[in-house]
Amino acid sequence: MIKKIYIYIGLILLLVNIVNGNLFSLFSYIRQRDNIKKISPEKFNICKSLQNKLEDYTFNFNSNISVSVLDDSGDFIVDINGKIPRIPASNQKILSSAFSLDKLGPSYTLNTSLKELNDGSLFIDASGDPDFDKTHLEELISDLNNNNPTLRLPIIINSSNNTNWWPSSWSYADRKEEYGAPISKYSIASNSSINALNNPINNFINKLETALRKNNLSKKYFVKVVNENNPHDFISTIKVINSAPLYILLNLVNSESHNFTAEVLFRHSLNDWSHDFPNLKYSNWIKDQNFNSDNFTFADASGLSRKNRVTTYGLSQFLRRMKLNRFADYYFSSFSILGVRGSLANVNAPESLKGRILAKSGRLNDVRSVSGIILGEGKFFSIIVNNMDDSTKHIMKVLSIVDNTKNCN
Repeated sequence: MIKKIYIYIGLILLLVNIVNGNLFSLFSYIRQRDNIKKISPEKFNICKSLQNKLEDYTFNFNSNISVSVLDDSGDFIVDINGKIPRIPASNQKILSSAFSLDKLGPSYTLNTSLKELNDGSLFIDASGDPDFDKTHLEELISDLNNNNPTLRLPIIINSSNNTNWWPSSWSYADRKEEYGAPISKYSIASNSSINALNNPINNFINKLETALRKNNLSKKYFVKVVNENNPHDFISTIKVINSAPLYILLNLVNSESHNFTAEVLFRHSLNDWSHDFPNLKYSNWIKDQNFNSDNFTFADASGLSRKNRVTTYGLSQFLRRMKLNRFADYYFSSFSILGVRGSLANVNAPESLKGRILAKSGRLNDVRSVSGIILGEGKFFSIIVNNMDDSTKHIMKVLSIVDNTKNCN
């Protein structure tokens, strides 16, 4: 009897693990939702001496800057235009990368597979892996040397609608640049080199045909393009090339501010490559984070669109909530460190701040944004500057004043 009870308990635990990943993950998720739901509401408890210093410093460009500083207890100690919606540039990734991490988990990988169909033909099932290159493509087809088909067989890839290669609000000038490369599943080296590719599907086909010739496979196989909506009946997977896990890719997104990776991960999170905005699934997730996003506008995942709008008031609140996320360590470790790594490594900043600012930076023409944490002080901050010269210098000065003001009487 006791033995049967143990068996039943074991089966129940096994089923729970299979369905939910594991008990710890399920518990962590429930606890995260509960903590975010019950988080203490933010309130304004302005540090007068600090607020006055910053108001004096920003007096001549007050209309161009927003500054919010929030301590970990939920007190806004600084507020300068915090509720004015501004273009965030890559600070948009603060939101979209958190969504991708929360939905997919840190171990998620982007897989590029070579599969056999029931009629004997082959199919490349791509995923937009940002690091997938010509070497990986050759590795993917390398085992085909062992095959000797009686007829020349097709290797099928799916076409895709070029209207889905870029978010609609990206400017045509940006689409030509490396940072504005087209977003597609069939990517080689993130669809960019010095400039963006005009047609990623044709580029993938050309690279695949070259790889077939190089490996003496062009007499056995040829490339065939079919409509992306055509169904495929797989019978086996021949080979899989895995990307780095998501927590590594997140460093590309946040530390290096890589637009292509941000957009690809976001599309995986939605399981939708149409990239329509506003997206209901994403919008509902934002609402579930229990912070003020009333004045936010979402136009893409990377921040390249000039139609995005956020407030520093909302971003600083969001960062405070991400501290309660079950994947918080992965999330914040993907940010740049001022003077040390990522997009903030070479910023001209006071020595006293270097190594102590963990943040996401953003830059567009006439836009500069930095939002993150002052390490060791429990302060979340968000600073966005629009339409102003020397914006980086002013952001560093604001952070220096915040760091050097201890008396809040």
